Amino acid sequence: MLSSGKKAKFDNARSAFAATARRRGGHVRDALRALLPQQCVLCATACGSALMCVRCEATMPWLGAACPRCALASPGDALCGRCLATPPPYARTIAAWRYAFPADRLLQALKYEGRLALADPLGDALGAAVVARGDLPDVLVAMPLSRVRQRSRGFNHAHEIARRVACRACVPLVGGLARVRDAPPQAGLALRERTRNVRDAFAATRSFAGLRVGLVDDVMTTGSTLGAAARALLAADAGSVDALVVARTPPPGRKSGSEIHLRMA
Repeated sequence: MLSSGKKAKFDNARSAFAATARRRGGHVRDALRALLPQQCVLCATACGSALMCVRCEATMPWLGAACPRCALASPGDALCGRCLATPPPYARTIAAWRYAFPADRLLQALKYEGRLALADPLGDALGAAVVARGDLPDVLVAMPLSRVRQRSRGFNHAHEIARRVACRACVPLVGGLARVRDAPPQAGLALRERTRNVRDAFAATRSFAGLRVGLVDDVMTTGSTLGAAARALLAADAGSVDALVVARTPPPGRKSGSEIHLRMA
C-alpha cells in the first residue's frame, strides 16, 4: 500500500498526465477539424475548425448582471435577498448563458440526441466564463449520473462539458463523486419536490480536504441537484464548492425558446 505521501505524489502525477493527454487530444481534434472545415451548427456559415461562428457566438444569450451566489439576475451583481436569507451550499455560481434560445436547443441536442460534438462550444463558453470570473477552482468534478441512466444514455453530458472546461481553464478534472440513488427526472417537479427527490442521492468516494471544487453541470434550474451534490463534496471536507453551469434558467414564469434545426457537419 502506498503511504499518504507517496499516494499524493502518485495522484499529482496521474492528474498531470491526464491533463497533458486532454490537451494533446484537443490539439489532434482541432487539427482534424482544420482539415475538414466545419459549418456553424446554428446558421451553417463556414467557421473553420469551430462549431459555432463568431456572429452566432456573439448573439448567444450571455448572462448579464447576476447574483454571484445563484446566478439569477441581480442589479450590479449584488447578492440577492434569497441568498442572503438562505445561502445555498455552493459558494458561488458561474454560468455562461441564460437558458434561452438558442442555448436551450444546443443543450437539449447534446443531452437527448447524443450530439457529443456540441460539448465543445458549450464547454468553451463555460470555460471562458470561469476564467473571466477568476479565482479558479483547484479541481473540477462533473455531475454524475446513476449507473442505470448512464448505461441507457451511453455517456454523461456533464462529463463531456467538463472535459472541455478543464482544457480551457487548465484545471484538472477528477472523479470522486457518485450518484448512489437513482430518482425520477427533476423536470416538472416543484422546488420542494425537487429537493426531496435528490436528498442523499450523492456521495463522495474520496477526500476533497481543503480543495476548492468546481462542480460542472449543464443547467441550473432551482439548484436542488447541485445543492445536494455540493453537500456531499462538503461532507468529504471540500473547502468550498462552486457551481459551474453552461446555462441558468430564468425565474419561474419567465420562459423563452423556439424551434431550430441544428446542423452538424
